[in-house]
Amino acid sequence: MATTAGPARSAGAPAGAAGAARPADGAIPAEPAPFGADPLRGVRPTITQASVERLFAVLIAIAAVAYGAVYAPQVVGQLPYLDPVWGPVAAVALGASFVAVGVSAFAQRWAQVAQIVCALLLLVVLVTWPLTVREDIPDDQYPWPWWFLTVGSTAAAMGFAPWRATVYTALVPAVYVVVRLTPAGGDAGASAVLQGVYTAILSGAVLVIAVLLRRAAASVDTAQATAVRRYSLAIREHATEVERVQVDAIVHDSVLTTLLSAARAETPEAKALAARMARNAIDHLGAAAADVPGEAPPVTVHDLRGRITAAVGALAAPVHLRDAPVGGMRLPATVADALASAALQASVNSVQHAGGPEVDRWVRVEQRGGAVHVEVGDDGAGFDLGAVPAARLGVRRSIIERVQAVGGTAVVASNPGAGTRIRLEWHPEERA
Repeated sequence: MATTAGPARSAGAPAGAAGAARPADGAIPAEPAPFGADPLRGVRPTITQASVERLFAVLIAIAAVAYGAVYAPQVVGQLPYLDPVWGPVAAVALGASFVAVGVSAFAQRWAQVAQIVCALLLLVVLVTWPLTVREDIPDDQYPWPWWFLTVGSTAAAMGFAPWRATVYTALVPAVYVVVRLTPAGGDAGASAVLQGVYTAILSGAVLVIAVLLRRAAASVDTAQATAVRRYSLAIREHATEVERVQVDAIVHDSVLTTLLSAARAETPEAKALAARMARNAIDHLGAAAADVPGEAPPVTVHDLRGRITAAVGALAAPVHLRDAPVGGMRLPATVADALASAALQASVNSVQHAGGPEVDRWVRVEQRGGAVHVEVGDDGAGFDLGAVPAARLGVRRSIIERVQAVGGTAVVASNPGAGTRIRLEWHPEERA
């Protein structure tokens, strides 16, 4: 029976791409985020609330300045028919508001204020128009506020809350129709109604587009914030899980194994071994408590093999080291610790459960290209991995999950009466 366990790959990374990114031997792999790249790093959403507001500010600025420049001669041409004071004041004030809207495209913090002022000034000019006119305007001309109704409605759609903008969009065409039906507005009759309907449709379309884009942008911002929150939560959960695996492994490897050995020690040699294991357990716990990530230097494959050889050499039954090629690859200290501890636990399990001294036990550490392979095996009793109770931590916590925690893979192959082989593998691509 064989069981394989390995690190999860990112959904967006094809398995075949790993080989292309494999660093040369001797390179120290970087430590990426545990769940792949940060979802926000290098990603710019096409629609955000800030980008939509900037777009609105630029568009209304262009419209205000363009309409003001195009129709300024018509406004000046109608001043002789208007009140000599309020006529010029109203025209200059509205023109200044158009300029302010244009400038606010480069000063985003003032954009909303400029848009609101522009919309309100146009409404004031429109409402006071009957009091502004002193002489009848020629029949072939429209009252000059007509040319700027869409600008005012657009400014309202950008500056006001949706319900206020809706009221404004309905109010301005209605006021315009009423003004146009008066003598001061030219007694336009049915044409005034058509003009009002046209203004209402155009202004309503602008308002609907603005509301929809803002809601879409708000949804994007919310989704982005949710992604950040979930990513942070996943990072914390991952750190907690890694710590749990480490603690479980330390407890099983160092504490429980030492207690079992001490309980079974009957000869002076066994008692001495139990005492040595107790000292090692204390040192292991102390090192784990004082460990700070990133401080330990990288480890060569040769050093890793030496650590494993020294560790299994202290066991009660002989474990032979099989020759294998070792290159110059260096791997992070955390990876070396996980592989060495998993190999030691596999050897301890073999000594305890595979049989007596007649069983052949071995360990092999080698480098294959850019990967590190560790094999621990015996020709002893073997076991059925599926029948191992969940409460037993030796294989699941101390071997499989420990290697998984550093981005490696663990394969446990065993059958009753056919021995056991545990293969551990790690290569840099599996951490990307």
